[in-house]
Amino acid sequence: MKPEEMEAAMIRNLPEKTGKSLEEWCVVLKESGLTGKRDLKKHLKENYGVGHFQTQTIVKHYLKD
Repeated sequence: MKPEEMEAAMIRNLPEKTGKSLEEWCVVLKESGLTGKRDLKKHLKENYGVGHFQTQTIVKHYLKD
């Protein structure tokens, strides 16, 4: 599986694995008021228990928008 395919699968599986879609996680990050990549990742991991790879993907897409 190519990296792009793995990322697409992870995004598809976010609701099942984390309880929220990518769009919902982006709202959570926006409402946090945080801006730094490290702070955003820490916020998801510590406050919501999101796994490392899911966190990486969510923050990457959030910062892209």
